[in-house]
Amino acid sequence: MDAEIASGTLLQSLLAGHDVSSSPDRKVHRRAKCLSAIDAAQQRVEEGKRAADHSLDRAKAAPKPHEITNPAFVALFEAHQRDREVLFAAMRALDAARSAAETA
Repeated sequence: MDAEIASGTLLQSLLAGHDVSSSPDRKVHRRAKCLSAIDAAQQRVEEGKRAADHSLDRAKAAPKPHEITNPAFVALFEAHQRDREVLFAAMRALDAARSAAETA
């Protein structure tokens, strides 16, 4: 964009009370950026689900008894709890990305 057109666009936007930075191109770019953030967050949620499911299966397969007196079960269950927390954080990030896309 040459200087005359740019300054003319700026002048027109100032006179009209519009912000040049909110041009349709920027809105499209911002929307695309939000959608890619949503896609990435969805992938992290799916990875978190797989990890949590896998760690739960490992905890269920631990030798019995499944109680706090069994250190093998406790270790596997704690690993599952960590995987769940990662999953929940990914879900919160997905919600935040979706909210950001709605406001964009």
